[in-house]
Amino acid sequence: MNLNRLFRTKLLSTLLLMVSPVIFGCSVFSGSASNDPMVNAQQQQIKILEQEVDAQRRRTDEAEQLYKRERDLLSAKKSELKAANRLLNVYEKQAKQ
Repeated sequence: MNLNRLFRTKLLSTLLLMVSPVIFGCSVFSGSASNDPMVNAQQQQIKILEQEVDAQRRRTDEAEQLYKRERDLLSAKKSELKAANRLLNVYEKQAKQ
């Protein structure tokens, strides 16, 4: 009888060891939602802040692209101004002759 009891105890222990990782694993993976309102509120706040950071990064990227376009346009206008001044000098020299 002791042998039968020992066998059942070992079997139960082995089953418990095999099943416990599954039980704990499921509780960890499904545990993103909590019953604690403070935890839920903090998780929601984090999601909102992550979205705001992403939006700000997009706006920053857009602003940097606009800055580069405007800088290139300014450079082109400066070159155009230099060319116009040179042409004016040529016209002034021709008018004096």
